[in-house]
Amino acid sequence: MAPNVPVALAERAAGAAGGSLGALIARAARGTNQKCPWELVTVAAPTAEARAAAAWIVADAIMAGRTGLDTDSYRLWRKATLSGAPLSGTDRVVVYGYAYPVFDAAGRERKEDEKYHGLEGYVSEWLWYLTLKETPLDVGESVEFLSSPGPTSTDSGGDGIVIHRLGGSTTSLIFRLWEMKKFTSGKSDDVGPTIRKAVQQLNDNGVIYLSAFSWADKHLAADTQLFVSTLPRQWAKAEPTSNAGVSVAANSAPFRAFHTAHNHLPTHTHPGALQGRIVAIDDFESFANDVREYVWTAL
Repeated sequence: MAPNVPVALAERAAGAAGGSLGALIARAARGTNQKCPWELVTVAAPTAEARAAAAWIVADAIMAGRTGLDTDSYRLWRKATLSGAPLSGTDRVVVYGYAYPVFDAAGRERKEDEKYHGLEGYVSEWLWYLTLKETPLDVGESVEFLSSPGPTSTDSGGDGIVIHRLGGSTTSLIFRLWEMKKFTSGKSDDVGPTIRKAVQQLNDNGVIYLSAFSWADKHLAADTQLFVSTLPRQWAKAEPTSNAGVSVAANSAPFRAFHTAHNHLPTHTHPGALQGRIVAIDDFESFANDVREYVWTAL
């Protein structure tokens, strides 16, 4: 089903918001006295245009990320999308190749078929990535590395990782391994089981996830390279430099969350070891579909 707001209007609304999610979200700290505090990130979209702007920003970022170095294909996709004139010939074949792995299958998904539940999961990963990029940092803290979402949401391995440098020090590097989930309130309004599953996955597979990350094409400082080479060992030893995070994209904001998450990662008990995030957006399934439709407009 096509979005209520045409893509050109969504793009203009996104431009008016500065072209990023920052002006379209509200942040609030939650569970600050818990072992796993969490942040509530609400997509504050009081109008259809604001909601469409958020969907367009996500769609545009996804296609920029998926096309990567092939900037010509990204520009072709964007021009065709905004003009409403679908691509044809070789241009369509190439751009279709970038969009197909997630968005074509997702457009045909059936609720009873577990194979094609990738759309919401994929959009949730991009919401994590885009909102984390804009998270305010403490004085002296910087992001040394932030992984972008993979080509699909069904890839085996960890969903994301961020490495921070603290206080400008050459020795104060820490990392957080993230697991992302979507929660669309099927038979229950309790997000707890979804969070528990994500934390348990990190507990059971953290070393495997970290070992599977590819760093061959990453340009890192010399001390960061050394730090990265020991990530699986840091996790296995539950070093204070190794941390875990769970991000859930959901239809609504829970009153309470992550309060028992620490029970499912008993190895990591140091302060700051666990962090949660809920990205709340009304009717998340519909929002993810709007992202898909904006991507698919050119095809």
